[in-house]
Amino acid sequence: MLLIFNIFELGIKEGKKNAYVAVGKNNITKSVLNDKGTLGMYLVQEKENPNMTYMFEVYEDEKSYQEHIKSEQYKEFLKKSPAILTEHKKKIQVVPEYMGDKNFVQTRNTRVNYVTVDVKEGFNDAFREIVLDEMKQSIKKEESVYVIYAATAKENPDKWYFFEIYENEKAYQKHRKTAHFKKYIEQTENIIENKEFINIEGVILLNKGNLNYVK
Repeated sequence: MLLIFNIFELGIKEGKKNAYVAVGKNNITKSVLNDKGTLGMYLVQEKENPNMTYMFEVYEDEKSYQEHIKSEQYKEFLKKSPAILTEHKKKIQVVPEYMGDKNFVQTRNTRVNYVTVDVKEGFNDAFREIVLDEMKQSIKKEESVYVIYAATAKENPDKWYFFEIYENEKAYQKHRKTAHFKKYIEQTENIIENKEFINIEGVILLNKGNLNYVK
């Protein structure tokens, strides 16, 4: 299985947020619930700028993705998007490295993280080994860790993208106190060049669950 992981940045026109959420909900729910190869779709927005949104999508393989873009719900999204989206439309080309998740029910308290990390040149293999071990332990040992995905930029493997979902803020803070997370922080402190935390909140978060993928 060669998993497909898509990350999109999408700007929303002023006053069009409700229309975007409606067409997005239709696309996400029909795709995840009805299409076998659509494993997860997550629409989030920046807390400080709700008109800047991100879509994270997971497909079983390229065939499943191609089937999705031929679906009626996606065609409906394309039809309505010109009136809803700004010129800010960007697809971040990534390679999934580790994808672990559980089926969950989104609530108003669900905590969502989007983080990018730049690893110092020459240390990527070491970083990968350390962070994948931490992620595997998190999804296995922590009941309230729902989603933990890692990918690298296609054109720059030293740039990492992380998308995470926790039951709530308390679950996230508990995660940060675990031995495996503290070990990750300690072991990678001197090999990370830059870390950026995009402050987001979930809008529509849906998956099939039970994904466990390592490249």
